[in-house]
Amino acid sequence: MPVEHLNITLPIPLKTALDHEAKRERTKRSTLIQKAVVLYLRVAKKEQLQSLLREGCIEMASESRAVTRAFKKLDDETWSYVD
Repeated sequence: MPVEHLNITLPIPLKTALDHEAKRERTKRSTLIQKAVVLYLRVAKKEQLQSLLREGCIEMASESRAVTRAFKKLDDETWSYVD
């Protein structure tokens, strides 16, 4: 996979924590940053999909209530035939 070099600026405490974690995992800073970006993008996509799902559920609930209202009279008539 092609790579591109980036220059980033981090606050010193964050850079220190990154160095510490890279040493603990015996890996490079850039590897940890790549993992962090991938994880962030996955979480962001999941949140976006959950938001779309929530909107869809709300819309479907509204449509369901409309159908229920439309058939209420018919349902009431049907119940009159039940013992």
